[in-house]
Amino acid sequence: MDNQRIVVFVTFKKTIKIMKLTVLMLAICLSQVVAATYAQTAKLNVSAKNETLENVLKQIEKQSEFLFFYNLEEINKNEKISITKKNANIQDVLDAIAMKTGLKYTIKDRHIVLTNETSSPIIASTQQERKVTGTVSDAFGPITGANIIQKGTTNGTTTDMDGNYSIEVPDGAILQISFIGYIQQDIAVKGKNVINVLLKEDTQALEEVVVVGYGTMKKKDLTGAVASVKMDDTPVGTVSTISHALAGKAAGLQVSAVSAQPGGGTNFRIRGAASVNASNDPLIIIDGFPVSAPNEDKIKTGKYSSGTTDNILASINPNDIESIEVLKDASSTAIYGARAGNGVILITTKKGSKKDGFGIRYSGNFTWTAIGETLDMQRRYGQGHIDTKDAKTAVYDKTDSGSWGPVLDGSMKEAWNGETYAYSNYGDKLKDYFDTGFSHTHNVSISNGTEKSHFRTSFGYSDNDGVFPTESLSRVNADLNAGTELNKWVSMDGKISLSRTKADNRPLYGDYGAISQLMRIPNNVRLDDLKQYSDETHAHVNWTGPTASIRNPYYVLHQRQNSDERWRAFGYYSMKINFTDWLHLSAKYAFDYYRTRVQSTNAGDGINGEANTSMITNDSMDRSEENFFESNAEVILMGDRQLTDNFRLGFNVGGNF
Repeated sequence: MDNQRIVVFVTFKKTIKIMKLTVLMLAICLSQVVAATYAQTAKLNVSAKNETLENVLKQIEKQSEFLFFYNLEEINKNEKISITKKNANIQDVLDAIAMKTGLKYTIKDRHIVLTNETSSPIIASTQQERKVTGTVSDAFGPITGANIIQKGTTNGTTTDMDGNYSIEVPDGAILQISFIGYIQQDIAVKGKNVINVLLKEDTQALEEVVVVGYGTMKKKDLTGAVASVKMDDTPVGTVSTISHALAGKAAGLQVSAVSAQPGGGTNFRIRGAASVNASNDPLIIIDGFPVSAPNEDKIKTGKYSSGTTDNILASINPNDIESIEVLKDASSTAIYGARAGNGVILITTKKGSKKDGFGIRYSGNFTWTAIGETLDMQRRYGQGHIDTKDAKTAVYDKTDSGSWGPVLDGSMKEAWNGETYAYSNYGDKLKDYFDTGFSHTHNVSISNGTEKSHFRTSFGYSDNDGVFPTESLSRVNADLNAGTELNKWVSMDGKISLSRTKADNRPLYGDYGAISQLMRIPNNVRLDDLKQYSDETHAHVNWTGPTASIRNPYYVLHQRQNSDERWRAFGYYSMKINFTDWLHLSAKYAFDYYRTRVQSTNAGDGINGEANTSMITNDSMDRSEENFFESNAEVILMGDRQLTDNFRLGFNVGGNF
């Protein structure tokens, strides 16, 4: 509960009549008498050690229907107290608080008023609800959808099409009226039934600069649909790629990971999917130039059939990003043509600045990962089948591949491997198979800026061991950015980024994946017995079979292995010529290059009774390499001049090649 309530106090002077004095004394006596049945029957458990008074009162409110009222000018809500009460009524708890703080209390039904020793005698007046109506408008007329909230509560409403609202609040409430792009106003009700509000524009928010395709603009001049994400408000230190940090940060942008595996691909959808067959992926722009995502088909399916899927944002160190803009409509994305038909995610990276000066910064984090939840599977029956002669009878058979056997009763039975042990449920296979994942990330940057030059260099390293045995991913990022102003007419800027991503044994799906095989194992089969997936006479040992669809999950891990390595380089060089203080020419050249090498091995199925691996004939190895290079040149003539007090001319003319 919020502690900033307005309580009406009525103070009586010594010259009051005898009748009023009698009423006053009765009110004071209420501090020692329980006034209602609820106060007598409600039981509380309060435990606090060196906690603030505010937290103790909130603890009471959470487990009861009592509400506390007090004057912040009289009561120190941050005073530390220790109290322990079990199965106690409210008066016992309040007596303990009073002993610690010296406060007095008044219980009136479910309302409790706190005062200090020096306060004048008071009578708590329960505030009456009041219906407040009014209109919210700005300089141009009514505002639709403005928010009206009672301060400190969830009680609120919004204005209708004509800017009108209606809300019921206590007499002493404070209304908070707000709308995007306007300065919030706090207005005390103070007995008023009609409150009309005139909101003023938040000029600071409107002056905020956002990045668009052809440069930067102030929000007040922007006509397209653009969502801006500032990285200062994004927890980049707790995510492996910037893709995860974008989730829920921009309206209209849907971010969904196709896999929870380290480095797993991510789908981006801006205002939903526009096509069933064609690509729905937005265009990624880094520092003004488009980059391409490799292996797009694998990203969409998430099957890792050849071992690799990674999105372009995984090649960027999250700590190197300054801001991200999401361009959502046709007018915002028009400069990029057909490639931007599904929207644009525009990324601006950091540079050295005079404001920050010279600095060396380090950030790092360590993360442990464990399986949190698995599929809810039956744990009552074990290996076996239904008797063909009696459908009500289940028969145990150590060679059966199904869990249609008798109820797991703990009786001693011979298992699939010849050992005899209890016919019981042996753990959750979908949890016990996996390891505890561990990852650590380290980032170092050096930057400086002066009046006429800037530079920033950074280095990032991350290493991730997944929950699947032998699964790993490592990434190295290096970035250098520098610029200088040669004179008042010419300035130059350049950047080079290099990244290397190396992954080993990304898990597969389907019959060649461990999860599919784990789901088939009967409850009475011990997972530890399967870790020895071969012996002197069998290359592939399993609890049944093995067959094309039923394999040992540890053999699957050994049978198919994969690795992939990607080097990526991105950079640009730009020059800006200032003809006048309002006319500029900008020329840029950028390149994007990556090389991906993938290797996968198949040791063979071993399902035909092969005695050892040398007898397996369907083993194989595949290698592939993908090289990609794209370059872009851009020339833009930009003008921005204030012609009169009420008229300004701005234009951009240019092209991209």
